[in-house]
Amino acid sequence: MVISAAIIGLGGIAQKAYLPVLSTREEVELLLFSRHPEGVAKIQEQYRIRRGTSRLEELLSWHPQVAFVLTPSATHRQVVEGLLRAGVDVFVEKPLTLTLEDTRYLADLADQEGRLLMVGFNRRFAPLHRQAREIWGGRSIQMAVFQKNRGSAYHPNLYQNYIDDTIHIIDMLRFFCGDGTAAYTSSQVEKDKLVGAASTVLLGRGGFGLVLTSLQAGGWYESYSLHGESTSLYVDAFSRLRLVTEGEQRVWEESYASAWKTTLKARGFVDEIGHFLDCVETRTQPQTSAWEAYRTQQLLEAMVNAGKD
Repeated sequence: MVISAAIIGLGGIAQKAYLPVLSTREEVELLLFSRHPEGVAKIQEQYRIRRGTSRLEELLSWHPQVAFVLTPSATHRQVVEGLLRAGVDVFVEKPLTLTLEDTRYLADLADQEGRLLMVGFNRRFAPLHRQAREIWGGRSIQMAVFQKNRGSAYHPNLYQNYIDDTIHIIDMLRFFCGDGTAAYTSSQVEKDKLVGAASTVLLGRGGFGLVLTSLQAGGWYESYSLHGESTSLYVDAFSRLRLVTEGEQRVWEESYASAWKTTLKARGFVDEIGHFLDCVETRTQPQTSAWEAYRTQQLLEAMVNAGKD
């Protein structure tokens, strides 16, 4: 059965991740939308896609079954609401919205309309990360550290950094550790840019978690580590994991080149997209549903507020 899938927004993430994956799926008929007609025409020619438009009304007249919303975060509330009310199942890149109130509104609306609403937390679908969680199993966690670094600062404050970028590792904390309670956050701003932050979370199952970000590092780096029961698990995001148990060490590595086009499986995009399409077919809730995204954003906002005087 062919499924019609609208791609709304044809910017960097669409071109790097979603178009290369979706264009290879024979059961998917792609429909394109962007406010920029020249961008639509370019992608249509590149991927030999028959229908594309710069008018949202025309896109909806083609009755897409699902939509991938890859537009700027500030537009998500309006775009997703319109799609849900039109009877379309929606996948939207993180964050679902920029406020907890709007995220809850869309989660409620999806339930009311009987539509699926999935949020793009690709790290949960990276094969190495799923393997890491399986290897850790049911061990208790005394301490967990989630770190993300970048080489330059581009957000003016803590909230904008956390909602736009650090949200990924906050979600990974929940993926590995379950829910927690924000305890304390400290952040540093220089020349009107956030350059670093550290948050402490009391884990619901005991122990504590740390979320760390540096924006004056040597470059992008992301890692997760879990410690407890005389065991440590270290994950270099997407590429390597190491299990240390009482002096013995085992290592697993994901072998892939550094180019985006060759890492989409390792980065979780292939399995994430496949999961959404499977959920559409079976009418089951996605693992990163709107309500799951709401809980991640709820913790995020509490972490930000824990840093206020």
